[in-house]
Amino acid sequence: MIIVNVKTKIMNDKIITALLAILIALGGWTLSRTFSLSQDMVLIKEKVSQVEKAMDEQLWNSIPDSNKKKKKKRKKKKKQD
Repeated sequence: MIIVNVKTKIMNDKIITALLAILIALGGWTLSRTFSLSQDMVLIKEKVSQVEKAMDEQLWNSIPDSNKKKKKKRKKKKKQD
């Protein structure tokens, strides 16, 4: 009976060790995926920022500048002799 209990205990310890190893491996994988996704998001946000900047520039370039005043042509008065 003592031998059976020892074998059961050893088997339980091995199962717990294996489950902990699997848990640690899954945690490491999850952490690496999270970091990878975070880096991808930074790149995507930068690209979106560049596209928004380009669109803003195009928008402002397409609007006529109201600060530039059109020069009026003045007719010169002829001198009367």
